[in-house]
Amino acid sequence: MEDDQEKLLEQATSVVKSAGVMMQRSFDTSKTAEVIKYAVDAISELKTSSMSPKTYYELYMQVFDQLSRLGSYFFQENSKGVSISDLYDRVQHVPSILPRLYLLVTVGSVYISTSQIKPQEMLKDLMEMAKGVQHPIRGLFLRYYLNKMCKDKLPDSLSDPSKGTVEDSIEFLLNNFSEMCRLWVRMQHTGGIKDKTKREKERSDLRVTVGENIVRLSSIEGVTLKIYMETVLPRSLEVIVSSKDAIAQQYLMDCMIQAFPDEYHLNTLNPLLEACTQLQPSVEIKGIFINLMNRLSDFAVEQDLEMVRDIDIYALIKTHVDKLLAEHSSAGETSKFLQLFVAFLRLSLKCYPDNNDHASEILSSSLSLVSKDSSNQLDAESLNWISKLLIHALESLGLSVLEMSSFPKLMGYLQFAARKKVALKIVQSVVAFKASLLSTRVVTFLLEYIATLTHDMADTTDSDPFEFEEEQEFTARLVHLVYSENPDEVFAMLNLFFENFSKGGSKRQIYTYPAIAFAYMKLAANRQGSEVKMESLLKIFRAILDKVTKINPELGYKLSLQCALCIDRYDDKKSFEEDAYEFAADALIIYQDSLTDLEARFSAIKVIAPVYASFTCFDEENTITLYLNCAQYAAKTLQKHENIEGNALASKLFWNKALQEPDRCVLYMNKAMNLAKAEGNSKMLVYLLNVWLEYGLSGLDFDKDVVNEIVQNVRKSENSEAKTALSLTLNFIRSRQQEGKFSEISY
Repeated sequence: MEDDQEKLLEQATSVVKSAGVMMQRSFDTSKTAEVIKYAVDAISELKTSSMSPKTYYELYMQVFDQLSRLGSYFFQENSKGVSISDLYDRVQHVPSILPRLYLLVTVGSVYISTSQIKPQEMLKDLMEMAKGVQHPIRGLFLRYYLNKMCKDKLPDSLSDPSKGTVEDSIEFLLNNFSEMCRLWVRMQHTGGIKDKTKREKERSDLRVTVGENIVRLSSIEGVTLKIYMETVLPRSLEVIVSSKDAIAQQYLMDCMIQAFPDEYHLNTLNPLLEACTQLQPSVEIKGIFINLMNRLSDFAVEQDLEMVRDIDIYALIKTHVDKLLAEHSSAGETSKFLQLFVAFLRLSLKCYPDNNDHASEILSSSLSLVSKDSSNQLDAESLNWISKLLIHALESLGLSVLEMSSFPKLMGYLQFAARKKVALKIVQSVVAFKASLLSTRVVTFLLEYIATLTHDMADTTDSDPFEFEEEQEFTARLVHLVYSENPDEVFAMLNLFFENFSKGGSKRQIYTYPAIAFAYMKLAANRQGSEVKMESLLKIFRAILDKVTKINPELGYKLSLQCALCIDRYDDKKSFEEDAYEFAADALIIYQDSLTDLEARFSAIKVIAPVYASFTCFDEENTITLYLNCAQYAAKTLQKHENIEGNALASKLFWNKALQEPDRCVLYMNKAMNLAKAEGNSKMLVYLLNVWLEYGLSGLDFDKDVVNEIVQNVRKSENSEAKTALSLTLNFIRSRQQEGKFSEISY
């Protein structure tokens, strides 16, 4: 069949091209009679009834090219003095009706452009004569050609009133639209094709020819909202509804929605929706509603909402959606209706951003829809629309969705991956908006909704490692949004999180436990006048620390130091010194028992030693015991260059606010000096010089000859970086000497 169509097109094309060549030769000699004759030959190929609509369209485009050249020829002839009126009369004597009408349209278009006739008179004449072709395909393309040739000839509000009015153009296009729609629909019931599907496909191929009228109507300058409401819309809808054809109604209603301004749709929403209820039963009205609501949603974002507030869009659409739902809902329609609810929710949220009730009603209707599905097994597309529905509500309303009873029930229909996606959106939304969690009720709801993130479910599946890390980091941040002026309420909310996190297993707790620990520490600083006891917090700290240490020792020793610092800072009565000591000592135990990597051990001791030096809550015995143990580890690192810094760190344990033992401090500094000199490490010598100076400024009495010793050693070295650092240090000494300090130092 396709081969037959190609052959027919090839034969017709050959004739058209040959006629075009002869027509061009006649142009050159201005033999108008021959021009018309060859034009008729080319146009006559469009009289065929053997071609499919698609093939006919290809042939039409070739004939159109020839007619475009013909129109230019007629215009040139008129400019040479040939009467265009005579040409118009002349082509009326062409015997065959189809070529005659194509030629009349061609000459008529030129006639209008010469301003020798009023456009409305010519358009009316051509419109009447076009009725002479009633064959569906031939008539459709003839009127399509009429549209094309007259598109820039139609009068509008910018035109000279003497040439016609906007109303004339509207009348022409509406009449042409009505006739073309009638011809298009007749194609369904004519011809020898028995295959309904194929016939519908052929009709679909030609839909743009009919829709062109609507596009032209929307582009005319001067089609005001008033004219649209009183003339264009009612007459267009009358044509569409009266066609009683599902294919035509489906396409043309979408054309109306896409072609005309959104402002017009807002002001004519009721008649537009009413027309939808009069369409054929097989028309996919939900799709029309969806397109309309998506357009209005985008418009509401871009425009001032005053117009939206003047029209109760929500009530209008809900009435028709409910009616549609009552008449057409079935198990097979679930997915499309959910898509409709997504569009409706999006529109409602854009137009009424502060109205949670509307969103709640739409979610409730969605829940009713899916709960009616007797199979209780929603397809993947339906689940996807539920997910989008929930995410739209969440992104706009934030924590308000927690108050909507339909939200968690809809979530329950989703599979694990989709539930987790929605849960993550909830968390990200709360974090992004920095929405304070103000009550145990809110926290309880929140944890229920994000359960897929906090612990394993019956249908849990493995996540991508990077995605999992992102999920847990966001989840952990929630605890820092807990807020209340009542410490007891804060404690209760944090306990809910802790209880939930304790079910998450080590893979989650490595992210969530440190966060909850710091949240409890913040509470420790603000628990005055409450029932929150330090003993209760310490028990929680201990449980968290034991778990974290098993999972990640490096994180464990840092957390143990933070626990000790918490007591050090907030235990004003020194009632929990032993607990603080235990937490502090844990850091060294973890260092000794669990850290095997040399680099990790050295990094740890560089953290532990300065923190130890900052403690003020221990008595002298506990202080010395801790410091000696730490100094022992610091001074015995296995790498030589690390031993230098380790001994310097150890020295700081014996010269700080809590403890000042100059002999031990100097002892460790001298060990560091000897190691640096033995190794010839000029860079570390400059570092030690700065430590000495720091001690000197804080009151430690030391042998100032050490400065000269270091200066001489560094100056002898070839290490330019060390020499530069030394120069800066010496400048520092000079500046302090001008203030009366370090006067005994000479170099």
